[in-house]
Amino acid sequence: MSEEITDNRKDLVYYFRQASFAILMFLILISVFRLYFALENIIGTWFEYQYVPIFRAAYNLVVLLVSLYIVIHYFVRKQN
Repeated sequence: MSEEITDNRKDLVYYFRQASFAILMFLILISVFRLYFALENIIGTWFEYQYVPIFRAAYNLVVLLVSLYIVIHYFVRKQN
């Protein structure tokens, strides 16, 4: 009986941690999108209009490279 309660408690803790992780990842995702668009607006505000496309392209390139690094480092290598 005691073993069964301990197993149920471990399952509840596991599910709580998984749900907490999912909620936190969702909040992080929202924050990342808001940060991305805020930085886009900052680029449009701080730089002269003729240089805005150059800085936006550089910014998008950096975002792309960081995203690819994270995907390769944490997801692709983890499967091997």
